[in-house]
Amino acid sequence: MQIVKIKQDMDAAAMASMKSEFEVLAASPKGIRLDLEKVEFIDSSGVGGIVFLFKRLRERSLDLSLINVDGQPLRLMQELRLGFLIKDIGGDLA
Repeated sequence: MQIVKIKQDMDAAAMASMKSEFEVLAASPKGIRLDLEKVEFIDSSGVGGIVFLFKRLRERSLDLSLINVDGQPLRLMQELRLGFLIKDIGGDLA
C-alpha cells in the first residue's frame, strides 16, 4: 500500500486544489492508505473526495484505508457510518 499524508483540512477550497492529486491516486497500481493526522476538519467535499477515491480503487479490487483519524473527521465518519464502506479506518467507528 502507498501511504499518502494529507497535510491540510479537507474542505471545499482544499479539495479543489487537491482534485488532480486525488485523480492521480485513483489510478494508482496499488492500494492507498490516507494518513489524516494533520486533518482537523472535513466537510462534504472532503468526504466526497474520500468516497471518489474508494470507488475508483474498488473498481480495480484495490483497497483504501484511513489512518490517524481523530476529532471532527472521526466523528463525521462515525455519523456517516463510513466504517461500513471503508473497513480499515484508524479510529473506533463502532
